[in-house]
Amino acid sequence: MGRRMDFPQRGGRMAKRLSRVELEYIAGTITEKYYALPQKGRIMEAVDPERLASEVVGLNVSYLPLCQDDSVMGLSAFADLEIQIQLDNGTVEEVRLGDRDIVIDSALLEERNRGRRNFTMAHETAHHILAMMYPMEYGAGSGSSSHVLYRRNEVCRDWEEWQADTMAAALLMPSELVRFCMYFFGLGEALGFVDALDTSFQHGRFCDMANYMGVSKKALEIRLRRMKLL
Repeated sequence: MGRRMDFPQRGGRMAKRLSRVELEYIAGTITEKYYALPQKGRIMEAVDPERLASEVVGLNVSYLPLCQDDSVMGLSAFADLEIQIQLDNGTVEEVRLGDRDIVIDSALLEERNRGRRNFTMAHETAHHILAMMYPMEYGAGSGSSSHVLYRRNEVCRDWEEWQADTMAAALLMPSELVRFCMYFFGLGEALGFVDALDTSFQHGRFCDMANYMGVSKKALEIRLRRMKLL
């Protein structure tokens, strides 16, 4: 277990503005490839974001301690760079990253952080998908940044972060999987208000659905709202 040293700051740039419909479509093409992998092919199975990142998108996933206060959850590298991490014993180590690397904060490996870990990995994967599709607007191809950090509890700062969040939700929670799980967990075609859900028999099934999909209850709530199912 270690602690991250300082990274260079990210530069500003004009991100390509994709609509939610466009982001959903791109995510759908990726999840189709994911479900075509060996031993997959069943839409009712939850998405493993690490397998999707590595076997479909071609990324290298690693876990490192990214910060002392747990404020940074993930990092996407768009070019070769070096970072320094400080271990708990005070030792400082240099780590080399390449343009296909994503790093997840090792603190998220704890089981209680499973939902946040999965969403962070999907978020970083989305950054790389966008960089591959639009190299002049994203990543090193834009000439302004070699990496991007994903920070905890931070409101989306710009279009690029909003787009990564939106695509991450669609990668982790494909609409077909969401609708199947609604049926499988006995939640019907749609739910009522979330406040009523908290006090009804449906709450336990809603929590079971989030756990099955490997997402936080908040992430599932937002996804259901976007799909007009809540």
